[in-house]
Amino acid sequence: MKKLLFIPIFMFGVNFSDIQNDITNSLIYKISQKKIEIYKQKLKIMKSKNYGSLDLKYDAIHMFNQPYSYIHTIQGTTTAYLSDKNHFIGEIKYSYPIFSGFAISNMINKSKLELIKEQLNLKNTKRVLLLEVSEIYGNIYAIKKNIEALKSAKKSLYISKEKAISFYNSGLLDKSKVEEIKAKYYEVLADIKNLENQKNSLLDTLSYILNKKISKIDGIKIEKITSPSFDKRVDVKVLKQTLKIANKEIKIAKAENYPTIGIEVGLKKEADNLGLNENKYQNINKSYIALELNYNIFSGGETKAKIELAKLAKDNAILIYNNYLNKIKTEYDNDLNNFEALKYQLKAAKKEILARKEYYDYIQAKFNEGLVDSSDLNDAITKLSQSKAKKDSIKAKLFILSIKLKLNGGNDE
Repeated sequence: MKKLLFIPIFMFGVNFSDIQNDITNSLIYKISQKKIEIYKQKLKIMKSKNYGSLDLKYDAIHMFNQPYSYIHTIQGTTTAYLSDKNHFIGEIKYSYPIFSGFAISNMINKSKLELIKEQLNLKNTKRVLLLEVSEIYGNIYAIKKNIEALKSAKKSLYISKEKAISFYNSGLLDKSKVEEIKAKYYEVLADIKNLENQKNSLLDTLSYILNKKISKIDGIKIEKITSPSFDKRVDVKVLKQTLKIANKEIKIAKAENYPTIGIEVGLKKEADNLGLNENKYQNINKSYIALELNYNIFSGGETKAKIELAKLAKDNAILIYNNYLNKIKTEYDNDLNNFEALKYQLKAAKKEILARKEYYDYIQAKFNEGLVDSSDLNDAITKLSQSKAKKDSIKAKLFILSIKLKLNGGNDE
């Protein structure tokens, strides 16, 4: 007879490290990632302006009337034909900007900075997503532990309910006291169901953000708090890039104060046939080389206004940067104060559980002896369950704040 080997399969939940790794699967992250490709193409477009432009042009023209000109002489007026009815023009032209007042080089540098900024924005998207999922994860953990505490209370209430029924059948307890325990038992069942629904809703939200199904989570680990380095925060780096871009905008505006110089070389033929090798009325070869200088003498103050506008934009960017830096430092200090306060609350909650457990054991023993009624027992069970849920709720808050302080302190790399 063959023996069948049964291997138990355990369903493990995802931990927060798994979620950190999966954050790049988020569609929100991928949208931000796609923007980088857009800015890479924008940079290529700007760089292309450094190579000039090579154009091929071919025109085929058929005129309803043959072009001619009147020539007036002493002998009278004669008619001279200028071209055939069919006219063909072929041209290969190369244009190159020799000098643009540094506008092209500054626009290229600006595009490079915009690309770097978008790459930093991608990292910041990850940071923001991690902050969001850490709060959801912590809340799921708190609810999960609350459910466990209520299930423990349900078990105690069930035992007490059965014992109360036994006492009632023996004539040792009023029916109202039995019904009171039953009511509390079903109240706990309803609370568990309500919390299960809340947990499932949060798991669905977590699944949406991560773009994958999450049905169960693991435990939590409170991160060690280290000294902040706000300059390393990616959102701060984004603002620094904005300042650099603002400097380039000023230089681009100033470029209009300079003349622009361009050169153009063209190989051009005009003929009466498709092959461009016959012209009965004028020369075929009309190739050329041209140099153009363009300098704006007066624009009604437009150039000056553009420069002032760019400078104001930079000043505004500096104010935004300094204000943001002050804001994140204040928020970090407030979160750190809350974190320290929660650590003391956690210690108190652990001691409260011990006291509640001792009180519950005492009341249960008294109930079994018929010395206290069901309301006292219900109260003891409820308060023990609440103290357990309170402890895990504080732990969840500490976890959320530890992740927040790590990410907002610039220590996420």
